[in-house]
Amino acid sequence: MNQEIFIPLKINIRKGRAAIVIKPKDYFANTPLSRLLAKAEILENQLIKSAENGVTLKEFCKVNKISLRYVRSIISMNNLSPRIKQKIMDGEVPRHLNVEKVKNHGFPMAWREQEAWFSRENVADIIK
Repeated sequence: MNQEIFIPLKINIRKGRAAIVIKPKDYFANTPLSRLLAKAEILENQLIKSAENGVTLKEFCKVNKISLRYVRSIISMNNLSPRIKQKIMDGEVPRHLNVEKVKNHGFPMAWREQEAWFSRENVADIIK
């Protein structure tokens, strides 16, 4: 009886040497974008709990010493397509796409348009 086994792995090349890295199933890339996505999720959950206790957004920002603009830019990350979120968490985002470009650019609300926006090879030219 033949069985297929899938082992997620990645080949890293450091100092001219190839190394195979086996990724566990629950592996997430530790990149600035993945950390921003995690922050967005945590912040939204905190905001929901605060709102249930009658705390306004302005009060929340004042207590946590963060700006309203920062909160809005971070929370917008939660509106990303699940496919894009998965790519970010897997570390499969183009290198030229960074936190500042994502936070400062108003990406489309429709998931298909977002995926087209993120998958373009000329994203650097679009986000200027």
